[in-house]
Amino acid sequence: MQNSTLEPPRAHILLVERNRGALALLETMLCWKGYRVTTAVDGLDGLEKFRHGQFNLILTNLSTPRISGWELGRIVKNSDTAIPVALITGLDFGTRPDHSPFDAIFAEPFPFDEFECTVSSLIECRNGGAAKPNSLEKLPLEEGRL
Repeated sequence: MQNSTLEPPRAHILLVERNRGALALLETMLCWKGYRVTTAVDGLDGLEKFRHGQFNLILTNLSTPRISGWELGRIVKNSDTAIPVALITGLDFGTRPDHSPFDAIFAEPFPFDEFECTVSSLIECRNGGAAKPNSLEKLPLEEGRL
C-alpha cells in the first residue's frame, strides 16, 4: 500500500505480522501518516524482503511463522545494525531484555499516536536526529575535504 498524500513517503517500513487483520490495520494507519509500507505475513518472507529492499525501519511480531520475530531481529541486526528493529508483541517484557535485538518493544494493545511517535523517533535516530541534506550545498564540509 502506498501513502495517500502527494508528498514523498517519510520512510520505508517493513511490517512483518502474522495476523492479517492487524497487518492491514497497521499498514493503513502507517500509510495514512505518510510512510511507505511493505508487508510480510511470516518471518521468512520478511527476511527475503529485507534482503532485497531498502528499509528505514523493521517492525515485526514476535510469533511469526517459519522464522520468529526474535530471530528475524537478530539476523537484521547481524547484517545491518544501522536499521532499527522494533518488536510488536502481546507479551509484557517489562523493560527491554539485555540480549534483545530490538531497539523498541511495543506491548499490545498500544495507543497508535504513541506507537507512531516512537516509530518516527527510531527513524530519525538512524539519521543522527536530523533530516538528510537535499543537496550538496547543505552538506557541512570539514576543513581540507571536498
